[in-house]
Amino acid sequence: MHCERARELLSPYLDEALPAQDRTVLAAHLESCPGCARLAADWRRLARTLSAVGRQGAPPSLLPRLRRALAGAQAPTSGRPQPPSSWTGPASWPWYLAAGALPRRAAPILAACTLTAVATWWAVSLAEPEARLQHDVLAAHMRALLQESPTQVASADTHWIKPWFSGRVDFSPSVTDLAGEGFVLLGARLDYVGDRRVGVLVYRRRHHTIDVFVWPKAAGKTRAGYAAVRKGYTLVTWTRQGLTYWAISDLDAGELQTLQRLL
Repeated sequence: MHCERARELLSPYLDEALPAQDRTVLAAHLESCPGCARLAADWRRLARTLSAVGRQGAPPSLLPRLRRALAGAQAPTSGRPQPPSSWTGPASWPWYLAAGALPRRAAPILAACTLTAVATWWAVSLAEPEARLQHDVLAAHMRALLQESPTQVASADTHWIKPWFSGRVDFSPSVTDLAGEGFVLLGARLDYVGDRRVGVLVYRRRHHTIDVFVWPKAAGKTRAGYAAVRKGYTLVTWTRQGLTYWAISDLDAGELQTLQRLL
């Protein structure tokens, strides 16, 4: 197995996502190739570091707050409930039982609690895939920075890089020379993000490396562009012409959004 192919398969190998045959061949290569073995060790160490960061879920205080709100909707806060000033019924009737007064008062509170719980679940369910993608993009970028070169094919020639992707990924990334705008194309590589193989365009802005990850947009999903910061790195994502883009660097969001407009 060539080193280039070994490095393509290294991420799914470490995630134990390779078929048994490929795993056996790659394991044998790692035993005989010190360079790839060192890279695998670096990736394992990086994975342990990133996994130690963890993920943030719903705050622990959410469930107790919901329970208190529901309990407050079903019981008076203190002593005997007092009738509203507009109550004109017989004194012997509990005003809160007349004409379903309590259910009418509790219904809006229960509805609000239900909407809050549903909204929280919906927000968390949407955020989790995004958090995983951010984690994968950050990990892939940091892995590349640990290597001697962040590219597998080093060239600023777009007519060389675009055909290089053919047969390696199942889509055709748009490759643009932006040297005139201050973004120098260094080359490209393949990587593994979101459980699939993706293309990566590598640019340099002054002394800063920028990775632009590209893969086909999921059917029926349109991504609203946004910027985020994780562990000192800026991530910018957007979709265009059926492709999803994630750019990452230690540059600020403004410069990556300039690159976004140019690509």
